[in-house]
Amino acid sequence: MSIIAGVLLAGYLVFALYGLLSPSNDPQRGMANGFLMFVIVVLASLEALLWFGVTRSKVWLVRVVFAIAILPGLSPIARLIYVLTHGT
Repeated sequence: MSIIAGVLLAGYLVFALYGLLSPSNDPQRGMANGFLMFVIVVLASLEALLWFGVTRSKVWLVRVVFAIAILPGLSPIARLIYVLTHGT
């Protein structure tokens, strides 16, 4: 559970860093950078909580971080199941 959560959070972090470091001349780039920095801080905090939970054997903390990390991945799957079962 902790390995999956760590890999998911690292993937989210790499994706956010890619967005932050990609070149752009959009006039709203400053607002996007500010939001991405906030997202990176939140993801780094979740990684730190996961590390703390694993090193201190706090199973409940690992489970909470795992639940937070897995939710964005489950949302598209749930949407696909809904569309396939409630088709046209």
